Amino acid sequence: MAIKPQYETYRYTGEACRLRAQSIVECRLSGSEIGSVLAVQARAVTLECTCVDGEVRYGGKLLVCVVYEDGEKKICRVERGAEFFHKAEGNAVTPACFAKTLLQADNISYRREGSGLYISVIVGANITVYGGKQLEYLAGGENIVVKRETARLYKTICVSGETEAEDEFEADYVGDILLHSENALVTHVSAQAGQIDIEGELVLGVCALKEENALCSYERVIPFRMNIPCEDAFGQVRACARVQVKSAHLTAGVDEEKGKSKIVFSYCLAADCFLHSSEELSVATDAFSPRAEVLLKKEKSVGRYLTSVTKCVERVGGAASLSPVLDGEYALRCAVQPRAEIACKRTENGFEAEGAVLAEVILCGAEGGHRSCTLSLPFVFPIGALGEEVEADAVVCGLNVRRKKDGTTEAEATLKVSLRAYNGAEWEYVCEASEGEEYPENNAAISLFTMRAGEELWQVSKRLCRDPEELMRSNPELTFPVKEGERLFVYRQIK
Repeated sequence: MAIKPQYETYRYTGEACRLRAQSIVECRLSGSEIGSVLAVQARAVTLECTCVDGEVRYGGKLLVCVVYEDGEKKICRVERGAEFFHKAEGNAVTPACFAKTLLQADNISYRREGSGLYISVIVGANITVYGGKQLEYLAGGENIVVKRETARLYKTICVSGETEAEDEFEADYVGDILLHSENALVTHVSAQAGQIDIEGELVLGVCALKEENALCSYERVIPFRMNIPCEDAFGQVRACARVQVKSAHLTAGVDEEKGKSKIVFSYCLAADCFLHSSEELSVATDAFSPRAEVLLKKEKSVGRYLTSVTKCVERVGGAASLSPVLDGEYALRCAVQPRAEIACKRTENGFEAEGAVLAEVILCGAEGGHRSCTLSLPFVFPIGALGEEVEADAVVCGLNVRRKKDGTTEAEATLKVSLRAYNGAEWEYVCEASEGEEYPENNAAISLFTMRAGEELWQVSKRLCRDPEELMRSNPELTFPVKEGERLFVYRQIK
């Protein structure tokens, strides 16, 4: 055998794949007392997530709250829950992997069947799978010459944690809390000294029932901090995090003398933290042998790394649409469940954020009956983020909705946005070298070659099957890349 290649193996934990899945979840309510549905709130919470061969199996609980008007036009509420299980297929998934699942409840609809009211929700799952990865690459060997280059390997480590907290505040008198929504936004993440520190804001929206069937809504912004131990939070790492409200509970007590309500808000936050680090690896990107043809097999490694985390505040406003379209005159009572759908796209002038502020608005007709519509306020604005890909999270604060005399609707709100910019990386390496046909023996003591213009040392060495260091010792006057017509001498020892 003319060549004996040697290999090295590098093992690490990184992102294996990303998966998306959807499932339809239904829950049934007794519909005998429900006159008209005013608002439906649905929240999906992950309970379990397991990786098996070729798929991720996940389960969760769908929590549904329905605000409705009964036959006497009294506003009421009811809650239900339903567990669900689903899976997402992926060829890269193995039992040794672990996955992080972000659930989102979308496309809420309802229908009546007999005496029951069925709530249908499409639960979307964004799943990121992590697992052990390894690179086996050519390192050298006998009778083989390798070209080494430095490749930067990007690694992502995921760490999770939870925290519970409580907030108390006073509000005007409320008879009952109908709906409450919570949206968390991360404003700062740092990783050092074996700990990940997270700061952010939790926007609490409340829809309450006052006396005589009157509705009101208000919001409260609550700052939060989380500290998660992490043995990898050392050195040059960049960190970002995603925080979800795992559970939330509100209770209201009444101070009769002051005519005020004391509200206690208990909640649990769950955070997924992502640490991005890099490491330089010297790998073979090309190889040849002076004795025989070498057949090379190459592979590509891809990854992405976090370049920056920034935040911005944007005021958006203008004409808003209501769906379904109103027929008749209605007065606005309140807007509930404000949220933002946001995506980032690259344009000729950089990145833009586009999407819509969404909310459920409850209106009252001249006869005293209530109905609800979904408000949509579109927006687009430039963002200052540098990277090949930008992801965004946003929360809505200070939503103000106005019904004009001509029946049109206007809205304005403040968007608080967190932006994560990423760059991609790709590099190629030799993962296998096998021996081909041996070269015929050349008995000449000296050979003279005329170079091609622009050839580099490695190109010449591979074409002539001679070690680069040997060629430089024999031709110390040459500089690379060479010029047209330059000559190179190759000396061989005659046995």
